[in-house]
Amino acid sequence: MLIYIIGAVALFIIIVFAEFLKKRRINRIIEEEWQGKKKFSLDEPMDSVSAYWKNNCNQQNGVDLITWRDLSMDDVYQKINYTQTSVGSEYLYNQLHNIHLTNQDRDESFYELMHKNKVLRTRLLYNLKILGKRNHTNSSSFFNNDYKNIKNIWLYILFGILPIASVGIIFYSLKLGILILISSICLNIITYYKENRNLDISLYEISYLSSVIRTGKRLTKIKDDSFKPYVIEINKSVQPIKKILFLERIISLGKGTGDFEGLFEYIRIIFLLDFISYFYMIRMIQKHRDRYEKLWKTIGKIDSGIAVAFYRHYIDDYCTPAFLNSEELIFNEMYHPLIKNPVKNSSHLNKLTLITGSNASGKSTYMKAAAINAILAQTIHTVHASSWSMKPAYVLSSMAIQDNVIDGDSYFKAEIKSLKRIIQTADSGVPCLSFIDEILRGTNTVERIAASASIMEWLRKHQGMTMVASHDIELTKMAVGFTNYHFHESVQEDSVYFDYKIHSGPSTTKNAIKLLEQMEYPTSVTELAYSLADRFEEKGEWNVPVTSK
Repeated sequence: MLIYIIGAVALFIIIVFAEFLKKRRINRIIEEEWQGKKKFSLDEPMDSVSAYWKNNCNQQNGVDLITWRDLSMDDVYQKINYTQTSVGSEYLYNQLHNIHLTNQDRDESFYELMHKNKVLRTRLLYNLKILGKRNHTNSSSFFNNDYKNIKNIWLYILFGILPIASVGIIFYSLKLGILILISSICLNIITYYKENRNLDISLYEISYLSSVIRTGKRLTKIKDDSFKPYVIEINKSVQPIKKILFLERIISLGKGTGDFEGLFEYIRIIFLLDFISYFYMIRMIQKHRDRYEKLWKTIGKIDSGIAVAFYRHYIDDYCTPAFLNSEELIFNEMYHPLIKNPVKNSSHLNKLTLITGSNASGKSTYMKAAAINAILAQTIHTVHASSWSMKPAYVLSSMAIQDNVIDGDSYFKAEIKSLKRIIQTADSGVPCLSFIDEILRGTNTVERIAASASIMEWLRKHQGMTMVASHDIELTKMAVGFTNYHFHESVQEDSVYFDYKIHSGPSTTKNAIKLLEQMEYPTSVTELAYSLADRFEEKGEWNVPVTSK
């Protein structure tokens, strides 16, 4: 007897010591991440990360797919993403899509708390890292969608009871009892393997759901006055659904590596425990869907909030935005978050802005930087600038247009579709901030300039701020009400240099032919190009001389 007691005590000590080592290792990783400003996170497939955003029905006025792709927002998301859980990843991805026109600083106090309170932050990160990430769990679907439950559950319960009932029958009739026992075991094994194929994915998803609830229970044990409101809210959410954890332990039997795991797995199979437990787990979630949703979003908010605090700590060079009632966009030392060693720009922009300039001079990068920061200002209250003020508005762009072979759309048709959604949004009266790069570049010069000027005139008369970039210098004189800015270059020692700084007024320089020279095009090509350009500027006509071969 003494040997068993000693063995039990030794096993307990080993378990406690292993848990201590695990906690110390995780805390050391957290310390290294924050001191070294580096993250040790796993890559996640975007179709898994975007699950909550896709499940969420309220996407009408968020960042639409065209704008998201134009601005490479997946890359921006990846740079910000220091989340520790799949819940946090999905929450942050949705958060970056969800522009708020009011109460943009709603999470600022939590960002500050995570920046200042290292002890609390470390405890939260430890629990979030324990939950971890698991791809394609689709854990938000349990409150966003109607989850199908097992039909005719009474049959599974009946089949599960038969092996137990047969043991009782043995006492009255040995042969009949054994016959029923063997038959029921065979029936249940066949039922399990036949139906389990449809259940495996659902068990995988609900297993992570259970881990989310378990994490909620752990978070309620954190003692910190500043975190107390979260503890109260989480506890309210966990209480009605915590019995799910018991059912989840049943379906986890036999999935470990211990000596008795094989036996436990057979018990699950023979008594159809997976099906019965799953049914009652889903029924409980459906009954308390609002509580699970609140728990899921609270954990997501905590995880994404720590990620934003870490991102601020990582970049250091940021500001929080201010919001105006007038249609203005004012910023100092603004830069693009995805460019290494970016050139910073300062501007005071009004309702209508037209930017001209040579190829590769920085127009597109400037506009994308402004658009990205406008989104981040209204989603995570963080801007890559020393100061930033803007009128709250939904952000729309028409930049990286591509033709669509599948839908049969040419480049120009894809472009006018993209522009039309901007016009429709402005026409609806919704406040919007639009960025249009190389407007109508997909058609001929005459119609491009005519249509561009007409669209810009329409935008002038409607609500919303608009920033347009174009190579067409003619628009600087035709577009009424637009303030002109430009990017320029300088030619030094047969090379073209850009300062990537925005300047007042329309562009007066060109570099396309100079770039042909740098790429060592034939001299006859560049000389003729210069000659044709000079003639057009002088006489307003094109005249290409025909030469013999």
